[in-house]
Amino acid sequence: MRRPAALLFPAAVALTCLPFAFSCRAKPRLPAWVQAAPGDSLAAVSGEAGWMLAHKEVQSLISRDPMVERALDLFLQKAHINPRSETGRVTFHLIGLPSKGEETLQKGLEHALIQLNQFKDPVALIGALAESFPQEGSLRIQGRDWPLYVILDIEMKGMKAHIRAASDEKGQVWIGSLDALNHLAAKANLGSLPDAALAAEWINPKAPFQGYLQPEPLLGGLRKHLEESLVKDLPQGVTALFWSITPGEGKDDPVRFELALAGSPEGINQVSPWLQRLVAAANAIQGTPGSAPELLQEKRRVGLRCALTNEQLKLVMEKLGQPGFSFSLPQGGRKA
Repeated sequence: MRRPAALLFPAAVALTCLPFAFSCRAKPRLPAWVQAAPGDSLAAVSGEAGWMLAHKEVQSLISRDPMVERALDLFLQKAHINPRSETGRVTFHLIGLPSKGEETLQKGLEHALIQLNQFKDPVALIGALAESFPQEGSLRIQGRDWPLYVILDIEMKGMKAHIRAASDEKGQVWIGSLDALNHLAAKANLGSLPDAALAAEWINPKAPFQGYLQPEPLLGGLRKHLEESLVKDLPQGVTALFWSITPGEGKDDPVRFELALAGSPEGINQVSPWLQRLVAAANAIQGTPGSAPELLQEKRRVGLRCALTNEQLKLVMEKLGQPGFSFSLPQGGRKA
């Protein structure tokens, strides 16, 4: 499995604990990272900067791709960003799967994008970016020319990769190879895709940890890695899956979980057994009183919300092909 997939896909199928924000009365606004994401994003994990970059499990995922880790660390250091005090979001996107034989450095980096947005001082962020990295041309994104900044150039075994940052005046930053950044210029955004928008509306846009996956292309490219999981059993026609996670205030408090799937009416009608198996995995371990899951279904989407103990979460993650992936509260608690 290629490194970007190793980084993004495991977290992207971490369907495990989220906030509860369903409403039939009014449609919630889509999360900002979804509105800006490229439409061919196959999987993504998004979280508060302080949470994402301090959490040991997320750090472990990032470290699986040393070049992605190096580019992000270099950007944070030179731009003088302190993740622990930052309120913005960091999102990792998988925008394609390498074909057979595409295991080179360059081909691997073509499939990963880092998105930073909603930072507390976007003007300072753009100023630090301009001061710390040389500008090199521009890229037309969303109808505007975004300046490009040189993060690093990598050469290994005769292969070259050029890592750049693109930014707009509002403080939104994308980091990736030139090939990966070109996806932003060439594709519609994720929030404009009907099924993705439907599913994204049913997760909490303020949840500290959120994610997305496009099941069918991922299963086509990574099925051999999912043979023991429930993801491989998703019915055909489910084209978008979003999840959000809100850890409890204390390490023993339940984790809130929301899951939303959208697709064809036929696919949604057939998804109930899959959801029942997911719930059964959690119920295999004694839960806390009042933690029964709730289900909401419409013609083209279905949503699940529940509260899970840490032990239930671990078991659900095993069923989703993610053993050991935990979202328990870091030492010292999470800042409000």
